Amino acid sequence: MITFEGATKRHPDGTVAVEGLDLDVPAGRITVLVGPSGCGKTTLLRMVNRMVEPTSGRVLLNGEDVASLPAARLRRGIGYVIQQAGLFPHRRVLDNIATVPRLLGRDRRTARARAAELLELVGLPPETSRRYPFQLSGGQQQRVGVARALAADPPVLLMDEPFSAVDPVVRAGLQEELLRLQSELNKTVLFVTHDIEEAVRLGDQVVVLREHGRIAQCADPHTLLTAPADDGVAAFLGRDRGLRGLGLRPATAVALLPVGTDLHGWRLAVDAGGRPTAWEGNGERRPAPVFAPAADSLRSALDAAVLSPAGAAVAVDGYGRATGLATRAAVLAALGPAVPEPAAGEHTVDGPTVEEPAGGR
Repeated sequence: MITFEGATKRHPDGTVAVEGLDLDVPAGRITVLVGPSGCGKTTLLRMVNRMVEPTSGRVLLNGEDVASLPAARLRRGIGYVIQQAGLFPHRRVLDNIATVPRLLGRDRRTARARAAELLELVGLPPETSRRYPFQLSGGQQQRVGVARALAADPPVLLMDEPFSAVDPVVRAGLQEELLRLQSELNKTVLFVTHDIEEAVRLGDQVVVLREHGRIAQCADPHTLLTAPADDGVAAFLGRDRGLRGLGLRPATAVALLPVGTDLHGWRLAVDAGGRPTAWEGNGERRPAPVFAPAADSLRSALDAAVLSPAGAAVAVDGYGRATGLATRAAVLAALGPAVPEPAAGEHTVDGPTVEEPAGGR
């Protein structure tokens, strides 16, 4: 566990980066620090590995004050991933990853063998090991950065906006990779981002910071989105926080219609193995967006339903076979209790029910 006790950082010019922060970072979980630029996120992160020394207060690692530990030894036991990966340009990928094990005294062969294992773990092919960083894409470089941070099997991983410099598609893939790795390795991860969507996707605990590192709210993602502490947190989360909440709910609760159901003149075509091929109707064939209830969120199901010409997403099993159809209404109904239909003479405006005035308009 990482513990901040009254952690404060004042710069020589009098600027206060962080003031009196108290925070527990649970072991084996991902804690995300999020907030506007200049709120002290990176300063807090760097206090853990003593790249920034607190002016007052303490930072404890498993109950031990990090200030009492030699900085070099402390840092070798903590994984650190930054933007642009921070790789050594003159070293091949394998030797980049093997850097910390070599510093810890492991022989070259052992360190390189460990590096090769980690390349596979982060999803890079073996031939990547012989390349230099400039020969890799941005996403590949970030994967190498994660592998290097894991090379000495540290219990703690610090990640400072590691995916912000890559495009959205690569970023989503890297986020998924981090979640996969964490499910296997159970590291204590302290992650900094300015992106609230990334924060709620990755974090077991999300800490929203204000100026000077003051905590506005510390909660799990669902609580954060559904019960923001105040108007300031709600504004930071954005007006679409309800949609983000869809991404936290599993799609297993969606009620499915039979695959052969006719929807507004559209029927699903499947191949001999039962896998969806297209929506057919009105003399057209259109793509059939799918989702996997066992793996995807309600947001994925809703996205697929919105993109479907029939207004329904196709649910598939682990083999890609169609198991049912999820209409938009069914996806929204899975969020909670159904909203009753308005009675005759009533209509709805933005949700609330309004009675039609006598005599009409």
